[in-house]
Amino acid sequence: MAENANMKRRPLEGIRVIDLTKIVAGPNCTRMLATMGAEVIRVEWHDNRALDLLRMVNPKAPGGDPESLNRSGLFNNINPGKYGVTLNLSLPQGRDLFKRLIAKADVLCENYSPKQMESWELGYENLREINPKLIYMQITGMGKSGTYDGYLSVGPTAQALSGLTHMSGLPEPMPPAGWGYSYLDHSTGYYGAMLVLAALMKRRRTGNGCYIDVSQTEVGIITSGTATLEAQLTGKHTPRRGNRAGVANWAPHGAYPCRGKDEWIAIAIHNDAQWTSLVEEMGKPVWASDARFATAESRKANEDDLDSKIAEFTRDQDRYELAKRLQARGVSAAAVQNAADRCERDEQLKARGYFVPLPHNEIGMWPIENFPAKFESMRVEVGGLPGRGAPTMGENNEYVYGKILGLKPKEIATLQEEWVI
Repeated sequence: MAENANMKRRPLEGIRVIDLTKIVAGPNCTRMLATMGAEVIRVEWHDNRALDLLRMVNPKAPGGDPESLNRSGLFNNINPGKYGVTLNLSLPQGRDLFKRLIAKADVLCENYSPKQMESWELGYENLREINPKLIYMQITGMGKSGTYDGYLSVGPTAQALSGLTHMSGLPEPMPPAGWGYSYLDHSTGYYGAMLVLAALMKRRRTGNGCYIDVSQTEVGIITSGTATLEAQLTGKHTPRRGNRAGVANWAPHGAYPCRGKDEWIAIAIHNDAQWTSLVEEMGKPVWASDARFATAESRKANEDDLDSKIAEFTRDQDRYELAKRLQARGVSAAAVQNAADRCERDEQLKARGYFVPLPHNEIGMWPIENFPAKFESMRVEVGGLPGRGAPTMGENNEYVYGKILGLKPKEIATLQEEWVI
């Protein structure tokens, strides 16, 4: 009985997180914590100057008021399983309410501009006096110490400073391309969640809270592979290679056009045996016996010509069927998927239950991306404690201010009239 009861408990059940984050890096961290069972309370304000940008971006769920702040697909995908309240921190009454929340919290996550919380007298030194056990995690572009401690930043800025932007793209003389989307925001969120978990373990042993200073730029550096080591050893920067491999003499290695509009296949040859299998699949064309392609080293030296020849073959092929045939021959290959492939046609993601339909107060039932791991006997659910998608603006004011802080309905109504909540 006890074992069954433990299996039903979420790993972070009983942990309360105040979520004062925006955009992706911070909300993705608290998304992980909510999925693991923490009670995450997202604090927002509906003034245009304070709104989370994600509430306003497209695409939005169809139907309803197009100007609604609750229909953004990206916002709803980043913030499921959280409770939501409105709170005006620019007012003294709002800051007083916030301090009362902190007194009852375990964790605070925020990614405001570096000195914003201190300007409100809500920095770590102030809040630890209210709650010595508080774990305060702050995410900034460059960290809260050093030469750049006061710099403002967003994900792509930190990505550029970390060197990741310079490493991504086609070879020179083409310019750096960057990552396209702000993936560094997601990476920082994962690191942030891991650090909060470590701090919770430390607090269990010592009883003490702590301050966590997360630098998004340094997350970028630590995910840049061998580039930093290469610069230390050789004094040279890692060149951009596009889709080609930078190791050994792996060639061909890239993405090749297939039949259809903007459809591609990725093929990665690692040895001569795989090359022979690829040649057989292509029907042993005459050009494949050319001396330029006889060895891995010569194929690498003539990669431009090699890629153009392979593209001539793949251009008339169905990407999925060709991938299956190559895989059957022991060749590393896969169809390059777009959004529709992943959401509607990927049988592996369907088998894994990657998209989970969750209710939402305004847009109804909507699929949300699941947690990227499975646990044998532990409840980890993307809907979190409320069992739903993202909160609408101020959806849980009565629960948080009434049940958690003990305010009476009349007090809550007065705070709303005074534009505090």
